[in-house]
Amino acid sequence: MSPSAFLSVQSELAGKHILITGTTGFLGKVVLEKLLRKVPDVYQITLLARSNARYKSVKERVKNEVLSSSVFDRLKQDMGPVFDEFVESKISVVEGELTRPGLGMIASDFQALANDIDLVINCAASVNFREALDNAIRINTLSVEHLVDLINAGNGVPMVQVSTCYVNGHNTGDIDEHVYPPKNDEISGFEDGSYHVRPLIERYMTECQKINISSSSKEEAEAAKIQLGVKEARKNGWNDTYTFTKWMGEQLLIQQLKGSGLTIVRPSIIESTVCDPVAGWLEGIKVADALIFAFARGKLSFFPGDDNGILDVIPADLVANSIILSAAEQLANPNNYRIYQCCSGRDNPIQLRDFINLVMEESHQNYLNYPKLFKAKPAAKFKTVSSFAFQSFMRGLQVAAFCRGIFQPKLRRKLTDKVAVSRELAKIYAFYTAPQYRFDNSQLKQLWRRFSVNDQEEYMVSAKCFEWKEYIGSIHINGLHTYVLEERAA
Repeated sequence: MSPSAFLSVQSELAGKHILITGTTGFLGKVVLEKLLRKVPDVYQITLLARSNARYKSVKERVKNEVLSSSVFDRLKQDMGPVFDEFVESKISVVEGELTRPGLGMIASDFQALANDIDLVINCAASVNFREALDNAIRINTLSVEHLVDLINAGNGVPMVQVSTCYVNGHNTGDIDEHVYPPKNDEISGFEDGSYHVRPLIERYMTECQKINISSSSKEEAEAAKIQLGVKEARKNGWNDTYTFTKWMGEQLLIQQLKGSGLTIVRPSIIESTVCDPVAGWLEGIKVADALIFAFARGKLSFFPGDDNGILDVIPADLVANSIILSAAEQLANPNNYRIYQCCSGRDNPIQLRDFINLVMEESHQNYLNYPKLFKAKPAAKFKTVSSFAFQSFMRGLQVAAFCRGIFQPKLRRKLTDKVAVSRELAKIYAFYTAPQYRFDNSQLKQLWRRFSVNDQEEYMVSAKCFEWKEYIGSIHINGLHTYVLEERAA
């Protein structure tokens, strides 16, 4: 390609008005920070957010829950006293609700926003693996139609949808960047390659409404809808309600936007940043962190998993880079439909056993560096076992808790707590520690190669750019301690 043929993030995003959803969440903040710092010529970034009980206005919420985040510390340091003025000139905040028609906005405001934006980036989602089914459908599935309504009410602008690699469900082997059929062949497909999900959605929402009416309390209804979500997800070929409802959201988008500009970005397990804007930045306890945290507190020593399986973890900044490159490509070449997977299993695979060994190595050698994470040097090793062995071990711990509890009540409580924590984590995360798939990112890398050399350096997307020992030890565990546990305690 000649230099003039390469795509450019700056050229495509300069002067554009971008609507971003989900910036109160982890990944949305990383995307917003990168756009503000690396694309200062962007015309405007509108954040769609809803108010909450804690703050009087949505602008106050964004100021305190988004812009006050430590992920913006580098930008604040770089810009100095003009940071607030710069942010004020670039960011507008609109109050809206993704789960409501018209985004819950006044019709004239909705139309004005539709007429003015050039691009939509949807980072919003409920990542609760055990969400009540009706709520998960509203947030992860039906909400995309309200964004489509916004797009159709205006100039038909392109959209970048953040999904997840795990919409591929229980499909096994090499997973390429396209739509795979559900493992349950009861869901019929269309000629465009998408699937007929509306009957499912209507049936599930009706069933949830029946549960609401028949339940004696909100808590009882919530529990029943959670169980319904898990049951239906697994019956149809997904592990949990989150991935199932994200898949249904993809289908609705493909059916409505396939010919008018849609890119779906599917990350694998998103964890702390590898370098940008700072190494190790993290917010909240993610998938791998829940297991690391339980191990650090002595509540987990055995877990169901496949030592030889590829644990697909990807740093958040590489995901944000993928989203930004996708946005620039859509603006340069609109009216196309693309799927990109941002993952590590193809470029820089790490087996589960090696991931665990690196966590244990860092834990035993440097636990004193992480006092908020480790109360003492970990006494036990972390091991993966088969599902059968795990359940047998849990039953053994229960028996030990009962027998020893007669004379040692503190030990009984400790063992009982360990069983409860281990079983709950296994219920949620065991699917991800026994992978029978490997995600491919060939098309994402082809996208990256279509950008200039400068953009390739600025917006790395391949996991080849880091080494696992450094990432897990000095970057990720340090980030978990610094940005999650210390900031939470502050």
